[in-house]
Amino acid sequence: MTNQRAFVSLNGWLAMPLALGALFLSQGCSPTSSNNASSTATSSSDSTNVVVEFPDGDPSIPAELGGPRFVGEGWETASPGAIGDPSARKGGVISSSIPNWPDNLRRFGTGSNTWLNYLIRDLCYESLCGVHPMTLETIPGLASHWQVSDDNMTFRFRIDPRAHWSDGKPVVADDWIATYRLINDDTLIDPMMKQVICNVMEEPKALSKYMIEVKCKEKNWRNFLAIAGLTPLPAHEIQGMTGGDFLEKYNFAFTATTGPYEVLPEDIRKNESLTITRRKNYWAKDDESNQGLYNFDKIRMVVVRDRRLQFEKACKGEVDFHPVFTAKWWVEDVEPLDAYKNGQLIRTEIFTRFPKGFQGLAFNMRQAPLDDHRVRKAIAHLYDRKTLLTKFAYDQYDALKSYYPGSDAQNPNNKMIEYNPTKAVELLTDAGWVERDSDGILKKDNQRLTITIMYRSEGFEKYLTSLQESCRKVGVEINLNRVTPETHWKNMMERSFQAAGMAWGASLYPNPISNWSSQMADQDGSNNITGFKDPQADEIIAKYDAEFEMAERTKMLRELDGIIYAQVPYALEWYNPCERILYWNKFGMPSYGLPRYGEYESAFAFWWYDPEKVAALKESQKSRTAMGPIPELQIRPWEDENVIDQAAN
Repeated sequence: MTNQRAFVSLNGWLAMPLALGALFLSQGCSPTSSNNASSTATSSSDSTNVVVEFPDGDPSIPAELGGPRFVGEGWETASPGAIGDPSARKGGVISSSIPNWPDNLRRFGTGSNTWLNYLIRDLCYESLCGVHPMTLETIPGLASHWQVSDDNMTFRFRIDPRAHWSDGKPVVADDWIATYRLINDDTLIDPMMKQVICNVMEEPKALSKYMIEVKCKEKNWRNFLAIAGLTPLPAHEIQGMTGGDFLEKYNFAFTATTGPYEVLPEDIRKNESLTITRRKNYWAKDDESNQGLYNFDKIRMVVVRDRRLQFEKACKGEVDFHPVFTAKWWVEDVEPLDAYKNGQLIRTEIFTRFPKGFQGLAFNMRQAPLDDHRVRKAIAHLYDRKTLLTKFAYDQYDALKSYYPGSDAQNPNNKMIEYNPTKAVELLTDAGWVERDSDGILKKDNQRLTITIMYRSEGFEKYLTSLQESCRKVGVEINLNRVTPETHWKNMMERSFQAAGMAWGASLYPNPISNWSSQMADQDGSNNITGFKDPQADEIIAKYDAEFEMAERTKMLRELDGIIYAQVPYALEWYNPCERILYWNKFGMPSYGLPRYGEYESAFAFWWYDPEKVAALKESQKSRTAMGPIPELQIRPWEDENVIDQAAN
């Protein structure tokens, strides 16, 4: 039985901060910690010479208990064939940059729901099942087979006996039990993960070394995604460890991994770089499904704290790969470069079907004056998005009027909140802000209408300055507080802000509880940073979790979107309809660029290093001649259903 691991993991439905970009106000990396990047943990080491006792599984385990002779009668599985491009080649390095050194590199625990942590998870750790990135079909991962009871309350998984950790130890049922217990420990301080794992299902039960069973506490269509998508940690490392112990030991260290990559201790260079290395003894490296995937020997992330400097280093070739979110740079600064004209530096816009996230100014609804939706909506009416997008962003973005933009879940009845100072004044008057002090700022109960907006990117100041001026004209005082990315993230998680720029990534399987449930509103570290609470929304979320029909869930999300939108927890901004990537012409890629349900990070799994292109690039630079014609700017493969079918098969 071949393993069919996909790059799109099932547990990717947890909403997470959107990484990188001046137009995107929040970076997925957490704040810098005083902890040193070194650690006493030594499990993640060069796995090249590790000896595996039973490469094909323990022969002492009977077939009926999942042993090597298991045939799978009565169980589900899938065999989708090659997922990547079979013509891809192994080897080489790809480099990119991150804007700050992260607070931690942990798989679980407080502050671990970041872009970089999730990237490492998807490359280094595996779950029981995955999602095919072209079709969304459930496919095998660490589990070769699975069973679902008729009432959808009990799940069984047969672990592939060939699966082993990077230290040579076998992947066994106890790994999920130990991971469950760790997540369930409140000292881990991971309320969202505990909510979606431990609060809805019982502790996994080991039926054998290679079989686990999970019973649910309540019926929820997401239960299968939760348990099948949980990436375990090795029981032989974390057994009996408290959450607090884990936070301390693995802050900047890794357990053994199961995936195609690992992070070696010597490659964690605090405040400088982090390198992810391809494992030579990855247990599923020869499986058909992995043809064309995980091609780079090393993926290097270099810390470059200035946004503009990140872009400039990409333009100079000091890093290979850079997603560009600043429209001005994309439109004006790349095209005049000789490297671009000569086909050495490539810019491409790849359109995929992956859902888009949302961004905007998050209002802390827990405190006055932003506890009043009229004040929040007034601020939104003073945000001249249309003018700003034309003036500063070259109309490269679409204004938001939904928390599920561009998807079937977007409520069609949401009306765009347009720039309208007159309407803003009416709302503020209705809210009781009618008096003014000597400098024209509105007052109520002897309190000035003053709002401080926290932000983290210098490139965004022109947008916020425009909002500041618009607000000042009607009597609202806006103070701008630029902080470091580390402080920004820390204040978000601790709710220590009044208003702040924030961006969230989307997920294949929306989980509204994380951002919009009342039970998450007052839990530090959760995604409900605004403190949004609404009984009707809670009722919909509860029904949503119990609804197994996707069409019905979509209807519920539309209704929920309308409720949230009406309360204006964010002054919504805009979103990028495609993946804009700047890269040096040394890489190969599938004809479709990125998988149908991929984002720019998918390039680290689907692209490859091309030695012939590297040689041509060097010759072009030396002779100052063109490599060839500049490729088309846009790649739009998924608009053609025939291409979709061809790629999926």
